[in-house]
Amino acid sequence: MEKFLFAGGDMRMLYAAEYLNKVRDCKAAGFSELSALPVKTAEEGENDFDALVLPMPVSSDGTNINAPYEKEKLSLEVLDRVKKGGAVYAGGSFPALAEKCLEKGLKLKNYMKREELLIMNAVPTAEGTLEILLRELAVTVRDLDVLITGFGRVGEAVAGMLSALGAKVTVCARRPEQLAKAKNLSCRTVAFEEGFDEALKSCGAVINTVPAVIFDEKRLGLLKKETLLIDLASSSCIKDPAAAEGVRVIWALSLPGKTAPVTAGRIIGQTLLNMLKEEERDGAA
Repeated sequence: MEKFLFAGGDMRMLYAAEYLNKVRDCKAAGFSELSALPVKTAEEGENDFDALVLPMPVSSDGTNINAPYEKEKLSLEVLDRVKKGGAVYAGGSFPALAEKCLEKGLKLKNYMKREELLIMNAVPTAEGTLEILLRELAVTVRDLDVLITGFGRVGEAVAGMLSALGAKVTVCARRPEQLAKAKNLSCRTVAFEEGFDEALKSCGAVINTVPAVIFDEKRLGLLKKETLLIDLASSSCIKDPAAAEGVRVIWALSLPGKTAPVTAGRIIGQTLLNMLKEEERDGAA
């Protein structure tokens, strides 16, 4: 049975390892601050792994592997534990990682680009967003005016969930097909170029899913003081963080790993299993 090393990341990665452990021999590294793991810990000097699985996000500094439960920094030397010609499955990439894989003859595969992972991750993200709204607002979600910016997989999941609970959802998106989808969910729609600024003045919550700068000082000034802005995107939607002083902003990155780590881990595990099945099928063809 092939040996897989899961190195770094949050609890999602451990549950992903536990899931994949049914069909591969999975061990973990980079979790020295945890006393109990659902899979075995890789022994020191154990350097014969067929594949390495890295977390999402794979790195927070562009140099080391993201490892919040490791006492020491987890460097790219962890790649030395993989056999030549092996595979590295990562939740993203960065130049130093790509260079190291090329240098060692390792095949780098980005599971974050997999459509099934992105679709399945939208649900725990939406549930995590709902949890934030319930915790932070002094009003019910029912009849709450919510403005959602962007209408990809996450925006659609959030809109559907909040609409079902009676929220008054307005969607702001650029592409006509996204606005059409939002209308099919009985959401009101506005364009960034027309109607967006006016919608900001009346909403009780803004949920951003667009990984781009949308809010400058002027637009932040349009929000009511009690309005809550939740940023779900991978990069900040605010041009100048200093301009957000006095605005209720919550940067809610990697929500699935925080609110539903078991489900999020199984999603990653299932995605990896799908990739392995495809590789085996392509190899047999």
